Amino acid sequence: MRKVFIVLFTFLILLSAIKAYSADPTKGTLRMSGDNTWEAYIDGEKVGEGADWQKVGIYNFSIKGGSFVVAIHVHDAEPGASGRGGFLADIVLDNKVYIATGDKDKSGIQTWKCSDDSSYMKNKDWINPKFDDSKWMEPTLYEQFGAGIWGFGAAAMKANGLQEPDCKAFWCWAGPNDVADEVFFRYSFGIKLAVEATEKLATSWGNLKK
Repeated sequence: MRKVFIVLFTFLILLSAIKAYSADPTKGTLRMSGDNTWEAYIDGEKVGEGADWQKVGIYNFSIKGGSFVVAIHVHDAEPGASGRGGFLADIVLDNKVYIATGDKDKSGIQTWKCSDDSSYMKNKDWINPKFDDSKWMEPTLYEQFGAGIWGFGAAAMKANGLQEPDCKAFWCWAGPNDVADEVFFRYSFGIKLAVEATEKLATSWGNLKK
């Protein structure tokens, strides 16, 4: 009887792991801010814009096929060294996956990409989910949410939506944040989802056997 209980218990844990790690997300929420203004796109469609970095943009979206692409343009209204540009974002998925600026993959490479090529102001190809961003750079990371030059606005940003879950994102920019005034960001989700799920499931199963 004890062996039957152990087998059943192990099966239930394994089933829970499968649901946690392999289920494709169907809904997501993008929470973001840009200093000074921004436009946000998901899968090529504009979902919102903002002009006050303390008023967080919150955009709910549906996910088809377990994948999506976020593309964001942030404009620093204070030219060059007269101001500091900044961008911060996280994505909360309904399968309990949390994504944030500053995240890195297993190779230590950031999962978000950016460009300071101002020609994208006229050419909107960069918002297309199939756009090739392989030559884009890694964002330069600054302070984590709640610290640094934007820290004084953290309370207002929490009140405006950056809570439940708490934001763990980093402020970032394309290189020094007192140089470029037009910066473009992209994040792609779903391409490695199946592989990551398999690896995590294998790890969970290995832990169960120990």
